[in-house]
Amino acid sequence: MRVRSCRDLCNWNRTPVERRGEPLFACRGCGSQWVPSEQWTPREADGAIPPAVLELIRSDD
Repeated sequence: MRVRSCRDLCNWNRTPVERRGEPLFACRGCGSQWVPSEQWTPREADGAIPPAVLELIRSDD
């Protein structure tokens, strides 16, 4: 997994790849990666949680 400093270009998208059985998301702005078991939540450049990520978070509740 890659985590890089935000450059105000954040645009998170689900990839066709799974990591450890979890969906893998990647930022098109900086190349950072995220899976739902991470302790942080990705944000778009405007601060919003990406809809696909929000859907996953809500389904875990």
